[in-house]
Amino acid sequence: RDEPCFGYRGAMFDVARYFYPVEDVKRFIDIMALHKLNTFHWHLTDDQGWRIEIKKYPKLTEIGSKRIDGEGTEYGGFYTQEEVKDIVKYAADRFITIVPEIELPGHEMAAIAAYPELSCEGKQGTPRIIWGVEDIVLCAGKEEPFQFFEDVIAEVAPLFPGEYFHIGGDECPKTSWEKCPLCQARIRKEGLKGDKEHSAEEKLQSYFVQRMEKVVNKHGKKMIGWDEILEGGLAPSATVMSWRGEEGGIAAASMNHDVIMTPGSEGMYIDQFQGDYKINPVSIGGFTTAERVYKYNPVPDTLAAAGKGHFIKGVQCNVWSEYLYNTDIMEYRIYPRILEKQFHGYFVHADMAKGVTGANLLAFLERRLDNAQVRLDGHGINYYIPQPEQPNGSCNFVAFTDKATMTFTTNRPMKMVYTLDGTEPTPESTVYTAPFDITETTTVKIASVLPSGKMGKPRTILVEKQTLAPAKEVAKTTPGLDMEVFDGMYLSVNNLEAAQKTGKKQVIKTTRELTNQVPAPESMRGVKQYAAIATGYVNIPEDGVYYISSDLEEVWIDGKLMVNNGGEVKRFSRHDTSAALAKGLHEIKLVFLGHIIGGWPSNWNDGSVQLRKSDAEKFTPITAEMLSH
Repeated sequence: RDEPCFGYRGAMFDVARYFYPVEDVKRFIDIMALHKLNTFHWHLTDDQGWRIEIKKYPKLTEIGSKRIDGEGTEYGGFYTQEEVKDIVKYAADRFITIVPEIELPGHEMAAIAAYPELSCEGKQGTPRIIWGVEDIVLCAGKEEPFQFFEDVIAEVAPLFPGEYFHIGGDECPKTSWEKCPLCQARIRKEGLKGDKEHSAEEKLQSYFVQRMEKVVNKHGKKMIGWDEILEGGLAPSATVMSWRGEEGGIAAASMNHDVIMTPGSEGMYIDQFQGDYKINPVSIGGFTTAERVYKYNPVPDTLAAAGKGHFIKGVQCNVWSEYLYNTDIMEYRIYPRILEKQFHGYFVHADMAKGVTGANLLAFLERRLDNAQVRLDGHGINYYIPQPEQPNGSCNFVAFTDKATMTFTTNRPMKMVYTLDGTEPTPESTVYTAPFDITETTTVKIASVLPSGKMGKPRTILVEKQTLAPAKEVAKTTPGLDMEVFDGMYLSVNNLEAAQKTGKKQVIKTTRELTNQVPAPESMRGVKQYAAIATGYVNIPEDGVYYISSDLEEVWIDGKLMVNNGGEVKRFSRHDTSAALAKGLHEIKLVFLGHIIGGWPSNWNDGSVQLRKSDAEKFTPITAEMLSH
């Protein structure tokens, strides 16, 4: 027997950053239904793409649904209204209500690209091709944006028979409003005055949202917004979705407003890492385990004690798609964590009454996960299986001089099997039970095994015996590295070879100077890209094996390519290596390519090269004092 603790058991799916076809959306709905999640929050518009057909404004899909990514390729897609109707019915047949989200007044660069007059300056632009928040927003001083959204809501609302309509309302920079004469005139006309808590521009956002709430209500819907809609005054009947921690939800419930809890700080953002980032697909960052998702109780003790707990209508996990480049990665990131909300929403209070707490909780969770994963297998769903990880940062190339002690853990209790003869492991291979030593060059292949017998993807780790690479004898050195800068954007070092004779030379004191030769603002508009190569020596403080990590394009030491991030998103280095280095000077070459791959500008990195001695716990950056030429 089971029964729900919350009437709203939700999952948000972002299709604005990356578009997923109808069959993928239905697949997502199928798994929601299987696990009794009943509300599908569909994030349909954002700076990077407009994904729903609006017949009165055809440019929204003709222009706003397409972007030319940093790699130079066009990316796009949208749902016709007929496809939306089909998906809504598909969900309803599975007892799932869809809540559409149309963002306003920020996160609207895709719409502004289609209709520039919606912004303050009215300049032509394009959908945003990088992640982050666009500072060009809808003009709150003109009437056109209000009429535009009245028309959009009039077309969207009838497609969704549920009671809620989500208007976003989050992350709206006010810089354009501060400079816009029309916005400032609106502030004066409406008598919006700043106070200790909120600026006049924040009050203007509240004005915008409250006008839109009346439109939403006119269509028989209740408005939901992210917790920023609290700023400057909450719309009268709004439901607040609390994402910046629980504070917004607590404040809204204290004012007798309904709340959906979805705080990223409590594990509700499942686009974050769930294992060691050095061996997992790139993510926005953060770390959220299945256990953490399961344990989150959306009713804060303060609200329960105040008799306001009933205003918490439910809980939701959010799937933001910035780094979910394809369906396989998307499913790997979502499952099985999203299923924990079903376990929590139905069972958690009964579990606690039975004494399933503390040490027993994880084992209890594991049994539920084991069964859930078998069902996912039956549906052909890709999902995360914890990988064998090494302490202090996993690495697939382990250098040693005398012996290497191989230690592995998993972030959920899990059987691990391995081989040392180069063959692929099977569930019947040697079971890892304790750290083991290697004294000769060996290939370790190791994988996790679920109780069902299914294996995770094996890791292949080359463990290489080395002698200490000797230091260089250099008669005289000068602080800093020689750097050559090449104008232009280069997606690969192969493209850089033709420009080698055109570079401008200089000396840099720190590796940071590789990436800060031109300003790299949040907008990245008009940035003149370049590449840079720095050469010289790095002073290794003592003999030992060093692990090397960097988000630069390449790191060379003693003429050997150590870190190669070619073609990768330049974020959270996933190509670490190690080397045995003698104390003293070693040749170093660092390559930076200014470009945008996978929505992340390499210019936003700090240019650092991180070292960790094999017996140390943490990486530390190469400092200016260690560099010379």
